[in-house]
Amino acid sequence: MRLLDRYLIRTYLRAWLYCVALFFVLFIIIDSFNNLDDFLRNNVALTVIGSYYLYYLPSVFVELVPAATLVSLLFVLGSLNRHNEIIAMKASGVGTSHVLLSCLFFGALLCLGVFLFNETVVPNSLVTSTAIKEALIEKGKKNLRERAIENVTLYGKDGRMLFAREYEILSQTLHDVVILEDGGSKTPRSKWIAKKAYYDKENRNWVFKDVMRYNLNPRGDMSGDPSFSSSMTVDLSESPESFIKDASQVEFMSAAQLKTYIRNFKGPSDKLIRRLWVDYHYKMALPFASFVLILIGAPLAMKLDHRGVLLGTGASLMLVVLYYGMFSICLALGKGGVLSPWLAAWLSNAAFGLAGVYLIKSSG
Repeated sequence: MRLLDRYLIRTYLRAWLYCVALFFVLFIIIDSFNNLDDFLRNNVALTVIGSYYLYYLPSVFVELVPAATLVSLLFVLGSLNRHNEIIAMKASGVGTSHVLLSCLFFGALLCLGVFLFNETVVPNSLVTSTAIKEALIEKGKKNLRERAIENVTLYGKDGRMLFAREYEILSQTLHDVVILEDGGSKTPRSKWIAKKAYYDKENRNWVFKDVMRYNLNPRGDMSGDPSFSSSMTVDLSESPESFIKDASQVEFMSAAQLKTYIRNFKGPSDKLIRRLWVDYHYKMALPFASFVLILIGAPLAMKLDHRGVLLGTGASLMLVVLYYGMFSICLALGKGGVLSPWLAAWLSNAAFGLAGVYLIKSSG
């Protein structure tokens, strides 16, 4: 049996790697055409383009793994059926349940690997790929530190919400800054507006220029006269690195980092907190998509018989479309408050997983 298990897993792994490689090539070709204007306009070097895709592919890998898993599964099991290998296994006393268990074992290992990969590799690689695209490709800069992050949003541990139109990395300067201070009970007590702010490395604090401060009542309306200061030192807990790493980009965080970020968040918006929890549960649920699609795809593939690879590929694509369609709808309902965050992220996995269990039982 060990020899058979190794044969099944080796065959499946080979097909899976081919599918992943094919999807990577297709993605790079399509994305290259979409970015061709930027490549040509800024005369981007091939080494820069190669670096961009090298750092961007890990995040693409996590998104493509479920589809590649299902396509390769249906291809392999359909091929085994087509060559009567399944019949030969049954004649040797090996039931279809053994084949399904081998597939599920591979899927479980794959889910664990994808989860760890998504937690450790993807956040940092996505930061780098985004920096390369924004600075070297779209704006034609020669150095990554010359780039600027636009539309910065940061939620501090001290209950402040900071918004800025732009953050220049090289000069460590924020432009058009708005700060809301939390007054408790999720209501802002004051609002600051500054033309710019720069980081004082020597004193490790932020210096704000042309600051207008408004006091706010519990309803959010202005209370009393505003105060103006041409220069003001503010002791923010966030360092310049925080704006590079966490500036409103949930994609740049692992699930563990996002969970800590949410718990430290004391902003005035329950809706925003709910959306962040949906993103957190999405990061937890996505790696299990491969296992769920194997669970529902394996019993279907066992029934393909001699009807060919095209039918199996078509069925797999239909399942992927249905799965991701349901996933997207549930996430939208979760962010809209119709579903709880955990239910929005896990409902698709639960529904397709139960359907897979039913198909396995009915086929056995």
